[in-house]
Amino acid sequence: MAVLPSCLLSSAALPPRLLPSITEIQESCFALVYNAYGLRLDQFHVDNLTLVSCWVPASRGDKPAASGAANPAANLAANPAAVPAKPPLLLLHGFGASSLNHWINQLPAFSRHFDLYIPDLLFFRGSFSRSSRRDERFQAEAMMALMDQLRVERCAVVGVSYGGIIAHKMATLCPARVTKLVLGGAGLMLTKGEVQGVLRQWHADTPTDLFLPAEPRGLLRLIRLGNNEAPYLPDWLLQDALEVLFENRAEKAGLLEESLKAAEANAEDPGSIAVPHMGTLLVWGGSDQLFPLAIAHRMQQHFGSSCRLEVIEKGAHAIQRLCAWLCM
Repeated sequence: MAVLPSCLLSSAALPPRLLPSITEIQESCFALVYNAYGLRLDQFHVDNLTLVSCWVPASRGDKPAASGAANPAANLAANPAAVPAKPPLLLLHGFGASSLNHWINQLPAFSRHFDLYIPDLLFFRGSFSRSSRRDERFQAEAMMALMDQLRVERCAVVGVSYGGIIAHKMATLCPARVTKLVLGGAGLMLTKGEVQGVLRQWHADTPTDLFLPAEPRGLLRLIRLGNNEAPYLPDWLLQDALEVLFENRAEKAGLLEESLKAAEANAEDPGSIAVPHMGTLLVWGGSDQLFPLAIAHRMQQHFGSSCRLEVIEKGAHAIQRLCAWLCM
């Protein structure tokens, strides 16, 4: 009987290059699933400084619009894409994820009803910018520029957590181009006291320490925050994930700082939060330990009669892990 090397049984980090990256192998498997659901991965220069990686319908026969166009939106009517068989849906992932590992559970349901566009937000996996901006409007403008490149004039937008914050920004910046809006666990308001409470509860010194862990125990803590529980994961596997998924740490720290600053400002003056004019659905985990359900109720009240709240009773913050909820 073959005996497994002791290094595979230990929670210690693996020696370098002893095995291929398990995280990269998993992503390769996920990519095959995306391909099976009719998606291909492309990259788009949305301006002279910014490259966005996005999964798009493989059936699209058109080419991306030329980068650096003075007004790409003005060219939509003159350069229409192939007529889509289904309405377009833009999916925006959360802060600790990427396009590949965030939406894998939703592909079967969503692909039946929509033409899917699934980008990496800037500084996650294949998307990057040489711009110094890190604010939420910067991300939203990049996503709208991506839609210009794809010649998608109007679409529904779904975002979870940080992706939901960017989706809300898109909907309020360009309301005529967002048909419907779904925000999953996207807390637009968070007081300084609430931030400090989360840090104390999870024994973290700073938001960067919590959301951009540098060592395996920190990543396990982040997984538990998002899911309210976590299976046993050896240190070597967590370290592998850290090395693959937590790139561009300085840039992500800037995104985190700007997002928390905006959430705290919104909490101080909730009336300043822009109200989306299209139908809006809030999807929230009843056991969300990052953005408690009370925040969702405050947002629903502020957004008014066009907003509906659906609560997944046993859901944690990472609600996309639990079920393939439909957005329409």
